[in-house]
Amino acid sequence: MFVIRHAEPRDLDDLHALAKQTYLINLPPDREIIAHKVDQSLRSFAGLAARAETWSVGVAGRVKGAGGVGGAGSVGAGRHAKHQHGQGHASGLRAVTGKSDLFLLVLENLETRSVIGTSQVISSMGGPGHPRYYMTLSRVAKSSRSLGMGWEHLVGRMGQDETGPSEIGGIILNHAFRGHPLRLGRLLSFARFHMIGLFRKRFADRLIAEMLGPITRNGYNPFFEKFTRHFITRAFADVYRFSQTSREFVETLLPEGDIFLSILDPEVANAAGEVGDDTRPARKLLERMGFEYFNRIDPMDGGPHLEAVTSDLHLVKSTRRISGVVGGAKRSAKAERILVSSLDDRGHFRLIESTGHLGADGTATIGREYVSPLAIDDAEVLGATVLDAEKPARR
Repeated sequence: MFVIRHAEPRDLDDLHALAKQTYLINLPPDREIIAHKVDQSLRSFAGLAARAETWSVGVAGRVKGAGGVGGAGSVGAGRHAKHQHGQGHASGLRAVTGKSDLFLLVLENLETRSVIGTSQVISSMGGPGHPRYYMTLSRVAKSSRSLGMGWEHLVGRMGQDETGPSEIGGIILNHAFRGHPLRLGRLLSFARFHMIGLFRKRFADRLIAEMLGPITRNGYNPFFEKFTRHFITRAFADVYRFSQTSREFVETLLPEGDIFLSILDPEVANAAGEVGDDTRPARKLLERMGFEYFNRIDPMDGGPHLEAVTSDLHLVKSTRRISGVVGGAKRSAKAERILVSSLDDRGHFRLIESTGHLGADGTATIGREYVSPLAIDDAEVLGATVLDAEKPARR
């Protein structure tokens, strides 16, 4: 059985091991950086619990335990979580994200008590005084009538965004669990949108996904090596490690104005806006959900920046507060798949995927075995998303 929950300090070893399996901008293989992200995430979840009624959508009644009796507790905004963690390196991370919250999720295998995957959500990526950097691609063409010739080039131009969109961070799933029949990568992805829908007011009206450009297992990224490194003469891994706490160098070192990428090494133009084989399924999933590519790329690795209007995403719109959870859903070919989550007053978040359905009274019925991992007796907020909501956004 698998459960998604908030990251905790005890997960550090597993998260560090996962980070070594792939290149992920949001989670570099650095124990100190990961520890600080876990700490910031714990604070963010605690703050979410302290203002659960403010951030949530809908109104829940009383939380019902398995079988619908016992374990009832009022769902209200009167309880407040206590912050028990030090400031650590949060100031450095907030130099990049502004005053944003970071929610770091982990996928736990309950049989082995090990973390086998992770994903994250940043409520506001930057903001006034904390710009998000990108490069916009366009085509420039000129021709000569007298010479009977012309040319067309791919051009890049640096840009900044201080509007503070929410960002869905990348996904890491242990290689041994890829291709799992429960589609665990999809679960890690959908958990992010469930959170956004459940606490809709806490997130921006626009979502971005900064996808990693093509990169080999040895860490070779053609866009960085053939373009970026001409201006930032550091190793790819070092630059991304440093970018966790400051991105000032992007503005001060990369050139202004039009950059004719197609006159450089062909690898630059070929990599711009592309993703590697490992990232391609994630990109297709997001585009199927309604994310679009507007010719904006990462100026470091050339990966595409995908964007979506938050309210247009069907998973977000279909997530709701519920009043209770009961066990007893029967498995059948026609049964719905449903995400159900709980958040308690300490900021402990848990989410499962089960066969089940939502009743007209706001109660979710799920498999009996999934009730206990949700710890619903302590829940301040319960939420649900029916996964037939996996539909593309309307244009």
